[in-house]
Amino acid sequence: MTRAVRSMAAVALAAALGTLPGCGDKPAGDLRPAAREDLAPAERGRLRARGDIAAGKLRVYRYGNPASFTNPRTDPESGLPARTLLDCCITAEAREETEAYNRVMREAARVRSAGAASAPGR
Repeated sequence: MTRAVRSMAAVALAAALGTLPGCGDKPAGDLRPAAREDLAPAERGRLRARGDIAAGKLRVYRYGNPASFTNPRTDPESGLPARTLLDCCITAEAREETEAYNRVMREAARVRSAGAASAPGR
């Protein structure tokens, strides 16, 4: 994958989360249903996570260089797919929202894993 394609993918992901590189505190405009600006960042993160879980989209977000070979494609804590956000572009509010999102996702992964382990025939 070329550097330009990786950069475009990172910008698209940042836009999906409401933060674009170089925009400081300005949200890019989030069209997801749980994008409620009247809520605290952590509550928005929890709502988004619950919506994604209901839609069957379990994943976590992390910060760093998406092209790095040291970044695994799965979250070591939960085993969920991991999407990388550029660290230099994340505001404190976005970080708080993302951390709340990840906590809900990791708990869902634990519950799912515990349920599968106790299923009949195991």
